[in-house]
Amino acid sequence: MSTTTSPAERGLTALRSANRRRLLDVLRDRGEVSRAELARLTSLSGTTVSSLVAELTDEGRVAEVGRDDRGAGRTGRPGRLVRLVGERSLVVGLDLGPDVVRTAVCDLAGAVLAQRTEAVDVDQDGADALRQTARLVSTVIADAGVDRGRVSRLVAGVPGVVDTSTGHVVSDRMPRWGLIDPRPVLAAATGLPTVLENDADLCALGEHAFGAARGLTDVVHVKASAGIGVGLVLGGQLYRGAHGGAGELGHVQVLEHGDLCVCGNRGCLETTAALGPVLAALRVVHPHVRTADDLAALVAAHDRAAIRAVTDAGTAIGRTVAGLCNVLAPQAVVVGGDLAGTSAHLADAVRDAVERYTKPRTAGRISVLSGELGQGAAVLGAVASAVAAEAAA
Repeated sequence: MSTTTSPAERGLTALRSANRRRLLDVLRDRGEVSRAELARLTSLSGTTVSSLVAELTDEGRVAEVGRDDRGAGRTGRPGRLVRLVGERSLVVGLDLGPDVVRTAVCDLAGAVLAQRTEAVDVDQDGADALRQTARLVSTVIADAGVDRGRVSRLVAGVPGVVDTSTGHVVSDRMPRWGLIDPRPVLAAATGLPTVLENDADLCALGEHAFGAARGLTDVVHVKASAGIGVGLVLGGQLYRGAHGGAGELGHVQVLEHGDLCVCGNRGCLETTAALGPVLAALRVVHPHVRTADDLAALVAAHDRAAIRAVTDAGTAIGRTVAGLCNVLAPQAVVVGGDLAGTSAHLADAVRDAVERYTKPRTAGRISVLSGELGQGAAVLGAVASAVAAEAAA
């Protein structure tokens, strides 16, 4: 007997999965909600809401918790209130930078129960770095004071392309990771189901679910740090590309005869506008500048050279983003990353360039926003990734 699924059946399955996500999103945002409110807030029929609530109740993911007596003067029998079952699962989010690892235990509403940051030379020895990271995961779970069995998954963000066909990390900044699939290593060391994502993608998911892009469906998130990456949320879903390589904005050529880039090409955006080149340019005036914190201190002191360096980087990034806006016409561009954390000048310069170089009709409909989550964007993006995976399950 054939088990082939027809296109119509696949379409219905995808629709039901999307409806589940909409319903769960409302419950995370609103807490206890009646079925009637769920229908109104999700634009789903009452029958569909009842069916989904029954399905999620059977799975232990939601519960009905009493009568809705909040509507004074209402006639008829009050409806039942529905809420998420908060004790069911937690998520460990990891943000693996080149030299710093950030990790946190969060619930599915994005509340951080415990978090730690530790200096780790991630590229020096990938396997050893993963073992250190696994120990850090155990420590932060202990800090949270929760049973490990409540943790549904570990979601790790890495600064490189995650090849969706092999699971390997392809990173010009971490070449030693080319022969490692971190997922089974972390899963074996932590005992947790492990998912790997590009760090810029997780930042986009974090800002989309909990930050500046909340409520929007089409968003370009720019992470300007040691590299420059873009996370794309299109139609409410993360877009990774055919094999996980979408969003490499830093490797768009901006100078034909510019400096060599770590990717092997010449004149990439990263060679002029990432954190490293900005700091290097500023050292002509301030030889002591070495970190994003050094740069932020100078900007806060209204140093003209520091402000100019950040603004020049923002203009270069914004001009490149404008080309992307002409293609995708998003609702918003969110600017984040270590360089953005130094001041609002970066987002302001990106905004000016997007307005100048994007087609006027398109530019007039795009908001350019500063990220709201700072260094926590990728970790909260891990939560959003886990929520989406559970909703689709």
